Amino acid sequence: MTYFTDIFSSMPQLGGRLMGSDMFTQFYTIIFGVLLVLGILNCVFGYRLIRFWMMVGGFFVGAVLAFICVRSMDIQDKTVWGAAVIVTGIIFAVIAFLIYKAGVFLLAAGIGWALSIYFIHPTSSAAFFACILIGIALGTLAVKYCREVLIVATSLIGGLIAGVSLGRLGGLDEFPYGIGLSAGFALLGMLIQFAINKPHSEDEDAEPENRVESEYPEKTGDSMDMENEGEKAYSQRRRGKNTSDR
Repeated sequence: MTYFTDIFSSMPQLGGRLMGSDMFTQFYTIIFGVLLVLGILNCVFGYRLIRFWMMVGGFFVGAVLAFICVRSMDIQDKTVWGAAVIVTGIIFAVIAFLIYKAGVFLLAAGIGWALSIYFIHPTSSAAFFACILIGIALGTLAVKYCREVLIVATSLIGGLIAGVSLGRLGGLDEFPYGIGLSAGFALLGMLIQFAINKPHSEDEDAEPENRVESEYPEKTGDSMDMENEGEKAYSQRRRGKNTSDR
């Protein structure tokens, strides 16, 4: 467990070195501009883009797990590191795409994990374990309450990305402006997503693209009987008309 806490405690230093690099400074505006657009899209269309985000979430979870496992085994070869992270991430992304329930769980768990790490900054085994539990709890809730949990989760993560990016671009990333922008984006995204993603059927766990089918239900036995009776009545009227013509 100490490996895990060391990894997460070193993340702020790694992030600081990355943001202070010459390449990052050169493309500062472009990077945060792209992140702002992606954050807004996730806020507004996160649930509509569920398949894409499930694959992203699956890749993220698989890559992080592979990184932690390779780090815990004290493997020094960077080629092995990269191969393990990429291959495991792709495997989890494929699983998330092919198995809807697994994709929902991985996406929500990844979002819960990322948000908890961002806000808690785990530096101890207990804090790291709490982040894992938060991710598992959110993933379990998403499987049962897919629409509500995914709308809230995608709005939160999208709002956080959009708020931080806009704050950086506008020089308003200090507290409380950055948090305020993130909260505003997240709240607006929730309102829009709940408005444009109303449930079409009683099955809330159905895939969003399959819910359209519920608007055109198959014909039941009663409706078939009524159509048959209508056809019989029409045939009788036609026979009666033909007889009177003769």
